[in-house]
Amino acid sequence: MSSNAITLIILFLNISLFPAISALNQEGLALLSWLSTFNSSFSATSSFSSWDPTNKNPCKWDFIKCSKDGFVSEIRVTSISLGGSFPTQLFSFGHLTTLVIANANLTGEIPASVGNLSSLSTLDLSFNALTGTIPAEIGKLSDLQWLSLNSNSLHGGIPAEIGNCSKLRELELYDNQLSGNIPIEIGQLGDLETFRAGGNQDIRGEIPKQISNCKSLVFLGLADTGISGEIPSSIGELQNLQTLSVYTANLTGHIPLEIRNCSSLEDLFLYENQLSGIIPYELGSFKSLRRVLLWQNNLSGGIPESLGNCTSLTVIDFSLNSLEGELPLTLRNLVVLEELLLSDNNISGEIPSFIGNFSRLKQVELDNNKFSGQIPSVIGQLRELTLFFAWQNELHGSIPAELSNCEKLEAIDLSHNFLTGSIPNSLFHLENLTQLLLISNQLSGQIPPDIGSCSSLTRLRLGSNKFTGQIPSEIGLLSSLSFLELSDNLLSGEIPHEIGNCNQLEMLDLHRNQLQGAIHSSLEFLLGLNVLDLSGNRISGRIPENLGKLTSLNKLIISGNLITGLIPKSLGLCGDLQLLDISNNRITGSIPEEIGQLQGLDILLNLSWNSLTGPIPDSLSNLSKLSTLDLSHNQLTGTLRVLGSLDNLVSLDVSCNSFSGPVPDTKFFRDLPATAFAVIRIQGATLRRNFDEEGEMEWTFTPFQKLNFSINDIVTKLTDSNIVGKGCSGVVYRVETPTKQVIAVKKLWPIKNDETPEIDLFSAEVQTLGSIRHKNIVRLLDFGLAKLVNPSSQSSKDTAMVAGSYGYIAPEYGYSLRITEKSDVYSYGVMLFEVLTGMEPTDHRIPEGCHIVTWVSSEIRERKKEFTSILDQQLLLQCGTRTPEMLQVLGVALLCVNPSPEERPTMKDVTAMLKEIRHENDDLDKPNFLHKGVTNPKAAVHCSSFSTSREPLIEPSSSSSS
Repeated sequence: MSSNAITLIILFLNISLFPAISALNQEGLALLSWLSTFNSSFSATSSFSSWDPTNKNPCKWDFIKCSKDGFVSEIRVTSISLGGSFPTQLFSFGHLTTLVIANANLTGEIPASVGNLSSLSTLDLSFNALTGTIPAEIGKLSDLQWLSLNSNSLHGGIPAEIGNCSKLRELELYDNQLSGNIPIEIGQLGDLETFRAGGNQDIRGEIPKQISNCKSLVFLGLADTGISGEIPSSIGELQNLQTLSVYTANLTGHIPLEIRNCSSLEDLFLYENQLSGIIPYELGSFKSLRRVLLWQNNLSGGIPESLGNCTSLTVIDFSLNSLEGELPLTLRNLVVLEELLLSDNNISGEIPSFIGNFSRLKQVELDNNKFSGQIPSVIGQLRELTLFFAWQNELHGSIPAELSNCEKLEAIDLSHNFLTGSIPNSLFHLENLTQLLLISNQLSGQIPPDIGSCSSLTRLRLGSNKFTGQIPSEIGLLSSLSFLELSDNLLSGEIPHEIGNCNQLEMLDLHRNQLQGAIHSSLEFLLGLNVLDLSGNRISGRIPENLGKLTSLNKLIISGNLITGLIPKSLGLCGDLQLLDISNNRITGSIPEEIGQLQGLDILLNLSWNSLTGPIPDSLSNLSKLSTLDLSHNQLTGTLRVLGSLDNLVSLDVSCNSFSGPVPDTKFFRDLPATAFAVIRIQGATLRRNFDEEGEMEWTFTPFQKLNFSINDIVTKLTDSNIVGKGCSGVVYRVETPTKQVIAVKKLWPIKNDETPEIDLFSAEVQTLGSIRHKNIVRLLDFGLAKLVNPSSQSSKDTAMVAGSYGYIAPEYGYSLRITEKSDVYSYGVMLFEVLTGMEPTDHRIPEGCHIVTWVSSEIRERKKEFTSILDQQLLLQCGTRTPEMLQVLGVALLCVNPSPEERPTMKDVTAMLKEIRHENDDLDKPNFLHKGVTNPKAAVHCSSFSTSREPLIEPSSSSSS
């Protein structure tokens, strides 16, 4: 204990024991009594060293002020960790007008006796750890003007008695755990200037219309609450209102036209609600409007021309709505604009040249719209610009070299457009540039050596273009680089060894180029690498032993190359690996026992299409989390006994080997057809020969969704060089259509007319396609839906099943590189939606430009239509008797796309549910079943282990329902 603390305690004890000796008045003694309750930390005690017990009164003490009569009138203690509870010692202070104990670690409840401090005009207990409720007795404080109880853990409702504090000017209750409705008595506070109750998620109900009586209100904050209903039209009576902040709530309806009367409005924050209708023209009457944030609502129509009258605007954020039309010319008047954020709408037209007039502009986000034309060169005049996003539009032409005049640029994303030409060398001389993303364009030329000058780069993604030449060795100068993606180009030569100097790399993706040479040993220095994808190149040599030093790897793909030699034992040291694919190479030798050390391997182990020999090592029994194993097309021998302990397998291919002995006696193996082990091997060899003679073959073409290509565009591309995966039912190819759309095509093994198809309905065979789009990691899950599309389909013709290529990504990819089976489950659910609805994930037919997951979930939740209206009408015509089965599968898909990965079922459970649906429906009278609704709880996917709902996930709507 410090000497100051000891002195204070001794003095206090002396005064307590011998009060007659002390001249200190009662208020001083009460304050010392409070002081004795403080924690013993140095900061708490040393801060009060001026509290001298020998004084006559405490008026000269720190934190204390007195009235002219010598009574304590103010106590202000902030940012000192006092600890303890509310100071009940102060209840006798009859002249106290100001009590501020903020950020002081107070605990416990606010006592009801606080109502006895009748002279209080200011009570500030903010930023503490107070619990309990707000006592109704606060309503007794008739002189109270400022009440700040924010940033505590208070619960219960806002007491109606607050309306009795008729002089209240500031009421701050935000960031607590308050609940209930806002009391209508709030309308009695005619002098109220600030009312902030945001951050209380259990506050519910509507904004009371009586708020209009608070004529002095300047700030209304109810953000991050459960506030619902419409914004009351009476809001227009608040002519002094400067800030309306009700974001991340449940507001519905239109923005009321009466808002035009809020003539003092400066900040309008209504984002993350469910507001609909148009952005009112009346917004243009706000001459003082500085920031308008309406993103993530259901707003439609165009951007009003009147907005050009708001010449004080600094921030416009209308992202994530359904706005359309072109940018009005009147916006050129907004010369002080700093942020223009219009992402995720349907805005069209060219990027206007008047954008060059916005000399203060710092951020421009135009992505996910329908902007066309060229990027105007005047954008180079924006010397304050730090961020420029225009990805997923219809822009063409070249990247203007003038963009490099924006010397403060930190991030550029122009991905998914139709840009041509080369990258201006000058872009790589931007000293602050950290992100350059140009994925999926038609850019060409070489990657300039100037890239080495951009030392601040952390993310460089140039995938899916037409870049040629070698990867410049200067890339090794980018010591801060964490993401490097150059996939899907025409790059040649060797991977430069200097890339090993980029020791901050987390992802290195060079797949689908024409790279040659060996994998350089310098990669061993990339100790933080999570993803290494070198697949689909012409890389030769051996797999370096020192790759085992990359212990952070969770995805290693080097398939589709010319790699020889053995699988290095050192890969067993990569303990975080979840996916290992070294298929389609020329690797020899046995599978090393050390592979069994990869107990985190849960997504895929693919060693197929090599020349591996020997038995499956016993250690593979340790891979208990593994869901997909492909050992096909090797020269392996021995038994499959080891695989019997892999309880999480949902896909297995061991065909085209020389295995013998009994099949493991587990449910997974019992459910596999015999052809998965023998006949397939013969067919596989025959099929490879037939690939060279496909002009003579007949085809049945079954697209999973409406796609704009023909069978002739597909069959000519089914070559060995385009193989990306194989399974017991066929081979999966990566095909680029004439319109540059990248798709996955599965060619099923031929079957005879008298045979049962090898793929059972909804079998959960998994095919890993790798990154076939611009997202970091994509896994496309293959499943047999031939019978759903055509239930009677049994043919000797070859069958190609086509899956779309956009929109499968799970939401967690936005913030994590970690790939899990649950991310694959999400992708599987999206594909189920595609099959059942006949729509692509971002189909133009989906209302309001929603993603298919959002649209289906909304239709189910709101029950606006019969659920059958969600289904593809062509599918209903062809397979109407299977409607109940389709609806049940829709329920499974809903489980798969749960936003929380932890709440999604495993693929094994998905398989079980889908098989159960098939089993339960096979014996039902389909027409009667459709009209009666789903009665079987299993068939209705009534499964509480996957959903908190106790109701069936989906069932046909009755024809008589309203």
